[in-house]
Amino acid sequence: MSQRLIAAIVPHGRGEEVSEAANRAGAGGGTILSAQGTAPNAVLQLLGLGTTSREIYFTVVDATREAQVEGVVRAAAAARGGRTAGVIFAADVARFVRFGLPETTAKEQPAMQNATELVGIVVNKGYAEDAMAAARRTGALGGTIVPARGTAKPDDETFFGVTLVPEKELLLILADAALADAVLDAVRALPCFAGKGSGVAFRVPVRDFAPLGAN
Repeated sequence: MSQRLIAAIVPHGRGEEVSEAANRAGAGGGTILSAQGTAPNAVLQLLGLGTTSREIYFTVVDATREAQVEGVVRAAAAARGGRTAGVIFAADVARFVRFGLPETTAKEQPAMQNATELVGIVVNKGYAEDAMAAARRTGALGGTIVPARGTAKPDDETFFGVTLVPEKELLLILADAALADAVLDAVRALPCFAGKGSGVAFRVPVRDFAPLGAN
C-alpha cells in the first residue's frame, strides 16, 4: 500500500490543533517541529523584525486516507481565519517502516530521475546519534538532528501497537537513492530499535538537490 507524507507549517501553538484534527481523520500520530518564519522583506529580516514563530506538523498516512487527512488539516489551520494560517504540502513516500514491527508495505523503487532521497528517521529522544552511526556504516555522509515531540495520544496505542514517548528527535539524511534502503535497514536492525514504539522511518524522493558553497 502506498504512503503519503503530509506536512503543514502553521503559526506557533497551532500544531496540536492540527494534529488532533488529523488523528480524528485517521492519521494515527505525527511529529511537531518548532520553526521560525522569515521576515516579509530583507530590511526587516536584517533588523530581526517581522519574524514569526512557526510549527511544522507532519505525518505519514495511507494514500487512501490522504484526501481526508489533508482536508481536516486545512480546515483546522484555517479555523481562526486570517491570511497567515500556514501552508500544507504532500509527497510520495517510497518506503515507510515502524521499528519493532513487521514491515507490511512493499518497497517502491524510486524513479530514475530521483538520484537523491531524503531519509527521515523519528526516534525517541537520545537515540538519533545511534541511528546516524548505523547510517554512516552504510556510506551515508552525515545528517541533521532536529528536536521534536510526538503527537499521538495514549488511546492511539492500540492502533499503532506501540509504546508512545512524547520527546522525539528527527534525523534527516540526504543519501543516494541506491543507498536509502540500506540506511533504513541498518538503523532498523539496531538492538535499541527492536522494541515497539522505538521509532519510524520513511524515504522521500528529492528533486533538484545540490550542495551549497564553493564548487
